[in-house]
Amino acid sequence: MFRLLSAALLCGSFTLAAQQDVQQQVQTLWQKQAYQEAKSLLTPLVNAKTKDAALLAALGRTELSLGNVELAEKLLARAVKNAPEQAQYQFWYGQANCDSAQKASMFSALSAAKRCAKAFATAVELAPDNAQYLQALAKYYAQAPGIAGGDKAQALQLSKQLQLTSPLQGQLLELELLLQLDDPAAAQALLAKATALQTRPEPYFLQGVKFAQSRDYEAAIEQFAKASSQPAVDKEASRSRLLSLYQLGRAAAVGKTAEQQGIRALERFLEAEGLPEFREWAQFRLGQLYLATEQRSAAEAILKPLQNSSKDSTLVTEIKKIL
Repeated sequence: MFRLLSAALLCGSFTLAAQQDVQQQVQTLWQKQAYQEAKSLLTPLVNAKTKDAALLAALGRTELSLGNVELAEKLLARAVKNAPEQAQYQFWYGQANCDSAQKASMFSALSAAKRCAKAFATAVELAPDNAQYLQALAKYYAQAPGIAGGDKAQALQLSKQLQLTSPLQGQLLELELLLQLDDPAAAQALLAKATALQTRPEPYFLQGVKFAQSRDYEAAIEQFAKASSQPAVDKEASRSRLLSLYQLGRAAAVGKTAEQQGIRALERFLEAEGLPEFREWAQFRLGQLYLATEQRSAAEAILKPLQNSSKDSTLVTEIKKIL
């Protein structure tokens, strides 16, 4: 395989077989969240003259996952220029611009936000039945100010569009939008008629998040507890259940309430060994709750090794504050 890649580099282009091989390797690395390894594989294959949209998009998406937003945006802009008909590249380009908008100055943020909306809209035009693209565009419309193209009515319309092909996902999207738009009466009316939602964790998780945002931690914990008790009938439900356990523990720690319930939730979360991106913060919240319940030795057993091993500077600072 390495001889094949070397030959491709020497002649300045890929054979189809070599390209497919690299793309498969990249997909495997993404599934493992081994983004740095994916970058190491892709970087030698991309230069300033590269016009292969698949390579540009793959490296751009990888850089985006690594948090290198500016570089990701540039690579994905080249990808959509060379393959404007690829909905997935448009979607990734939109994600890069949305991330860029959150970090930029006001004027630059507005330009990036508009590029984000345009890219999401293009992805939907190219793949109108794709749930992920519809969800992204709808959430953008719901959250963005009018000057950046926000349109709450259009957001809800997209949720109705999604319900035509994916009823469950469309209803969940509508519920999330109604909660974001502070329309609890409409949200409850939707839950009352959408019987398929009543035995899934996502609706309770979404309501818990809403309560936590308003700092009603006791109400949030109640909803997260309901979410974590629902059956995990598919991948999405399993993820929501795990997130609910983490968020329950976080609400208990931040709200300084229901500490024992929070401890049990975080212990279950960590035992499940899912969602590795939340693992360190779950350990920190568990340490907080151990301290709150006068279990200092248990807290130190978690927090001291975490302080030494974590590369998250914010987390390390928070640990220093409580030890």
